[in-house]
Amino acid sequence: MKDMQHDEMIDVLKTTPEGVLALSDGAEPYCIPFGFVYVNDAVYLSMFVTGRKWELLQKNPKVCFNVYCWNDDHTEWRSVVIDGDIEQVHDLESIEAVVKANIEKMGLDPVEYLPKRMEYYKKNLDNPKALKSFRINTRGMAGRKMHTMLGS
Repeated sequence: MKDMQHDEMIDVLKTTPEGVLALSDGAEPYCIPFGFVYVNDAVYLSMFVTGRKWELLQKNPKVCFNVYCWNDDHTEWRSVVIDGDIEQVHDLESIEAVVKANIEKMGLDPVEYLPKRMEYYKKNLDNPKALKSFRINTRGMAGRKMHTMLGS
């Protein structure tokens, strides 16, 4: 197993579609898969502020986020783990950057979709039941990679 360089970790964060968010209330851990984007040196998630994840985040904003992937022939895996604190994003400029990155990550045209999505966020900024954007403020980040025994 080898440590990854910073640029390798950023590549994984920019190219992997999903990760796993780990939360805890201090007693029981809880992990949930999430689509995400990596924008302006931070992981951003979109979520509704309901359910178990929201209850845990209100008690403890400390999170761990893991992203992992395999190369095409499954002879090497790479993993990035981020420890940080999660917070809701309220400013529309940051939300727009996240929404645009999500649209591009899905292979859609931002010119067509961005105005529609931003209208939703502007209209629902104060709606507690609407989709919200969150940023993980990184306290620590590490990456590892390893060749498997396949083909050896």
